[in-house]
Amino acid sequence: MRIDSASRAILLHIFKKQTMDVSKLTDLEKARCSSFLQKIGYSIEEFASSENFSEDEQNKVIFNLIKEGIDVSAISELLDWKKFEQIISHIFNELNYTVLTNFRFKDEVTRYEVDVIAYNYPYIFLIDCKYYKFISSSVLKEAVKKQKERTEVIVEVFPFLSDELIKKLQLPLKRKLYLFPVIISWRDHDLQFYQDVPIISYSQLTGFLNEIDEFRDNLFYLTINLT
Repeated sequence: MRIDSASRAILLHIFKKQTMDVSKLTDLEKARCSSFLQKIGYSIEEFASSENFSEDEQNKVIFNLIKEGIDVSAISELLDWKKFEQIISHIFNELNYTVLTNFRFKDEVTRYEVDVIAYNYPYIFLIDCKYYKFISSSVLKEAVKKQKERTEVIVEVFPFLSDELIKKLQLPLKRKLYLFPVIISWRDHDLQFYQDVPIISYSQLTGFLNEIDEFRDNLFYLTINLT
C-alpha cells in the first residue's frame, strides 16, 4: 500500500520537523492519525505540539506503519542511512540480541568499522547496512568482499578486542562462537548470496534469523573460542 496523506503527515512531522497543522486535516485523516498515534501513546494534539521524539518513538512509528501495510520504499524516502542502522539495531534488540553499533577497530595498518554487531549465542552477526534507493550487484559484491575482510581481521585481532567485546556484547566464557558477515539493504534485490555471504533486504531479516540454524553450514563464517 502506498503511503497515505495521514501517515505522510506523521512521518514529515517526526522526521523532517514539518509542523502538523491539525486544522488542515480532513475528518478521515484526523481519525486515522488519532488511531495510529494512540499506539505510541499520543493524542493527535499532543503529537502535533511536540518537537522532539526519542529513537524508540521514531522506531515505533516506522514499524507500526510497516505492519499496517505501508510501502517500505515510500517510508524510506523520508529517512536517512543513520536511521536505517538504528532500525536494524532495533530489530535485533526486539529479537533478544545484544547489539553494538559503529564498532571501530584496527590491525597494524588499517582502521575498520562495522555498522552493527549483533550477538545471541552462539551467533555474532557483523552487519554492513546499505541504505540506497538503487543498488547494483557490483556494489553489493564489493560490500561482501569488504565485510568478509572485516570479519577476518576481527578474528585475527580478537585477542586485543576480547575484553571490550566480552563486556559490551556480554559474551560467555569458554564457548565457541560463530561470526557471520552479513549485508542488509533497505530494498529487495535479485542477488541474495555472494561468496556464501547472505545479502538480505530489510523485509527478509526476521525470516533469515529464524532460519539461521537450518542453513548456517552453507554460509561463510569464522569461529572464535572464548577461554
